Amino acid sequence: MPENNQFWDFYWEVSLRDIEDLGKREAILAVSQLIRRLAEQPDQPVRLLELGCGEGQIIGPLVQAHAQVRSIDTSLGVDYKGSSLDVGRRNYPGLRFIEGDFTDPQLLARLGQFEIVLLVNALHEVFSAAYSEVLGEVDVLAAWERVEQALAGAVSCLAPAGYLTLFDGLETAGDLQQKLRVRFHTRLARDNFYIFAREYRPFRVTYQEVGDPYTIELSWRDFTRYITKSIFLGKPLWQTERLESYQYFDEAEFRAAFTRQGLLIRELRTLTVDYEKWRSLVEIETPGCDFPAEHILILAQKSTQVASD
Repeated sequence: MPENNQFWDFYWEVSLRDIEDLGKREAILAVSQLIRRLAEQPDQPVRLLELGCGEGQIIGPLVQAHAQVRSIDTSLGVDYKGSSLDVGRRNYPGLRFIEGDFTDPQLLARLGQFEIVLLVNALHEVFSAAYSEVLGEVDVLAAWERVEQALAGAVSCLAPAGYLTLFDGLETAGDLQQKLRVRFHTRLARDNFYIFAREYRPFRVTYQEVGDPYTIELSWRDFTRYITKSIFLGKPLWQTERLESYQYFDEAEFRAAFTRQGLLIRELRTLTVDYEKWRSLVEIETPGCDFPAEHILILAQKSTQVASD
């Protein structure tokens, strides 16, 4: 199996050509490098577990690409949507899938241990599930607790010195209530924003028109929520995406959560994954402000040291 970077760059460029989600591409590339690095160690098994795997668009290509790596054929995908798993089984017939809720400790206890556990756009769904009808938005404290528990469950599935890979939305650091003035380039972009503000459920979105119908003022936090959802507006996926908040932790909160779970962060990157698309839709008029990094990629290793009081 060729191991040089030039080969793999070309392989993934061809294989991922049809993937529109740039974030999924980044996650696949990072885990592919990790698999190859682990496979260089003599007699090292490399088993993958993806929690919240959906149709297998992450774990499937990785297992296919590295089919010669020891034990990778015992990899596993878990998701609660049977219809998504049906698609995964058709597209990746050699890969095992299990239907179930990955936040269920009893389910996780039956899965065994893996060298790499993947959480790709999964924990934000756990966070969003804490929506409160009484509050009319996500109960943030309860949601954070659920995320922490889900992260602990994922860590429990790691083999000694195993790696947890997370890719998900990122909350903006700094003053989240800072006001931004933005201008939409087209009527369609403006109208789609109005749909977003009206139908986005996890949190209330507030804004005001400034000067003309194409210019609005809103908080930095709500602007970040908007740009992470803009790709789905006007598409069938909006009906599910409007129910989910990609933002739940900022970078410091991610670091702290991983530390609490005994994970040593080996790589952390924040990304703006669709910059050109957003610039085509809207312009930030507030001086000194630019589109935020709204996603995060973390590769962290399970510590082999026993924590002491």
